Amino acid sequence: MYEFAVLGNRIDADCPPPEVGISRSDWAHACESLLRRRLLSRADDGDLTAVHPEIALSILNAPLSDEIRQREEAMATNGRVIQSISRRLAQLAENGRQRDGVRVVRGEQALRDEIDAAILRCTTEIHSLRPGGRRSQDHFSASATSASSIFERGLRCQFLYHHTARSNLGLVARAKAVAEHGGGIRTTAASFERLVIFDRKLAFIPVDGPGAADRGAAVISDELVVEYLYRTFVHLWANAVPLELPEDQMDEVSLDTRMAILRLMSAGLKDEAIANRLGMALRTCRRHISSILKGLNVSSRFQAGIKIAQLGILTDEVIDSEQSGRTDISPLW
Repeated sequence: MYEFAVLGNRIDADCPPPEVGISRSDWAHACESLLRRRLLSRADDGDLTAVHPEIALSILNAPLSDEIRQREEAMATNGRVIQSISRRLAQLAENGRQRDGVRVVRGEQALRDEIDAAILRCTTEIHSLRPGGRRSQDHFSASATSASSIFERGLRCQFLYHHTARSNLGLVARAKAVAEHGGGIRTTAASFERLVIFDRKLAFIPVDGPGAADRGAAVISDELVVEYLYRTFVHLWANAVPLELPEDQMDEVSLDTRMAILRLMSAGLKDEAIANRLGMALRTCRRHISSILKGLNVSSRFQAGIKIAQLGILTDEVIDSEQSGRTDISPLW
């Protein structure tokens, strides 16, 4: 039928020409099909004429093209709206971080990933308080790859341990590598919690509650808080003892440790709490306590408290602190 129409013949939809040899029903079906595909057009008198395939295709697809264009415009509008909301949300999140500056991360692997990322972003220095003892291999550790990259990239590190860590031979070897890059390792008798500071911009502190099964840490980016934590580190570092202390001065380290235990005993802490606070083994802590009781010539903690008060051992420490400028020893501030 289409060939017949292309040859310039006008087509009557109701009457097939004899020379075509098509039944009336097939002729009507063919007319309907070609009209639907826009390959035939109806003249004013009702007859049908052929339409070029390219023109038919344009006419046929025009509504679809309009629909596609409308949908694309709708998609673009949706994209602009969502992107605007997304940017606003990002601004709110950024403002929240700048305002609050604290984000809690839980789970050992998640925290390890955070520390690895902080090490990779670090450009100059790392300061770390490491209590040691049973907590020396905890969730604040970096992966082996990130730990090795610290020295490969020449980062300056200062690590502060408790005096009890001096028995760790591996720590002595590590001190040489740290010193080669301008850092150092020191020890102190003071009690402290874990702390890591990167570039004086980002700090990690533990948030493990008593009996908490899910370990975690607070990631602090607030400039004022990080600076305060850094000054706390500097104060402890200034009063700490270098790991390479000569043997003839080691008695001073032992005395510092015993004085720290003495202070915690006077505060009423039990053996387990003292060991945990100072990052030492419970057996080591009890050995020190036994030596202290023997040195005071008493047999109980109660008697030791009385003897300490009589001798004014800890009172002298308070006086020394006040003379060095700390006149306010309020427990609140």
